[in-house]
Amino acid sequence: MTAILEVFKAGGWLKARGRQRSDSTHVLASIRTLNRLETVGETLRATLNLLAEVAPDWLRSHLTPEWFDRYSHRVEDYRLPQGKEAREEYAKVIGTDGRKLLQALEREEALPWLRELPAVRILKQVWEQQYIIEEDQLRWRKAVELSPAGERIESPYDPDARFGNKRTVTWTGYKTHVTETCDDDTPHLITDVQTTVAHVPDVSMTEPIEQTLASRELLPQEHLLDAGYVDADMLVRSQRDQGIEIIGPVRPDSSWQAQSGHGYDLAHFTVDWEAHRVVCPQGHLNTCWTPHEDAYGNPVISVKFSRTDCRLCPTRSLCTRSAEAPRHVTLRVQTDHEMLQRIRERQATPEWKARYDRRAGIEGTLSQGLRVCDLRQARYVGLAKTHLQHVITAVALNCLRVTAWINGKKRATTRRSRFAALAG
Repeated sequence: MTAILEVFKAGGWLKARGRQRSDSTHVLASIRTLNRLETVGETLRATLNLLAEVAPDWLRSHLTPEWFDRYSHRVEDYRLPQGKEAREEYAKVIGTDGRKLLQALEREEALPWLRELPAVRILKQVWEQQYIIEEDQLRWRKAVELSPAGERIESPYDPDARFGNKRTVTWTGYKTHVTETCDDDTPHLITDVQTTVAHVPDVSMTEPIEQTLASRELLPQEHLLDAGYVDADMLVRSQRDQGIEIIGPVRPDSSWQAQSGHGYDLAHFTVDWEAHRVVCPQGHLNTCWTPHEDAYGNPVISVKFSRTDCRLCPTRSLCTRSAEAPRHVTLRVQTDHEMLQRIRERQATPEWKARYDRRAGIEGTLSQGLRVCDLRQARYVGLAKTHLQHVITAVALNCLRVTAWINGKKRATTRRSRFAALAG
């Protein structure tokens, strides 16, 4: 990817410090989707198949005849018992079989390498995720006892694939994050592709994307992102550390005072940064100014007010819901606080909204990747190979776009219905 981007830079089709935009889409793993009972059954079956290949004599001496009936064929939902109680009982049977196999492997001294087989490791992980041992008895976990869906192995045939959920879409597999240029005077070229497991949130990928672009000397001046990639701290850090203006909707103040529309949120307080003084809407001064780091390592300032002033305040109900405690607000450091306030004011203007409209073009790139290269379907198993597929897809799309640019082919515009076109 980096090598061909250098070619495009040399050709004048790619430049740094312009506009770029990013978005993500889901990618289906190259496996069959399984429910919990199918997952444990297929995991044990996959392990037995591998052991039958690499250590048939050992397996023959440790299996029971019933296993041939249970695991000789693919575990499918329609073949499983019907009804909750019957299925839980069958899950216990599979769990007991798997535990017996794991215990035999743990006791094996002549062939210790069997325990290091990938299928055996996956079997152990799945059993830890799906079962609990209580008083030396195996029990099928209840739904509330399971770890988060994104952390569980969904199939033994692709242990990297995870369950994902984005708005109304749910899938098992991965997620790809695509970044491209969007200047008018150059072809729109993909500058970065990141592939993650499905449950990784978009916001956690903003910094890795910008770090990769920095390593390629392709940092943009403006980075257009949807709300999923933007949080206040990242927005401030990108502007301060990388000189990147993130153009994306910042989530508003989440405090109940701001959400109610008539409470005293942070914007109602006046801050004197040099004197370390904060004045509340009723004119009272703070009694405490404590710099520290929040849970994410960001420098913040805790500000508290007098218990007496807050208790006697006639507008207390607009400021705090606590029966006894005084008002407590948390500020970012001065530069970050002021920058965030300016950005929130700016994004309410028509000019900012017109700039943000450019972000929508990245959806056309995802659509082209889907139509030309089947972007949303993993062709291989595993995160590393799926990422390689996405890199090759990006290279192919870039070649198509440079060719179209050289041939003078204009970029397609956003399609509008005939009715919408009547508005002019």
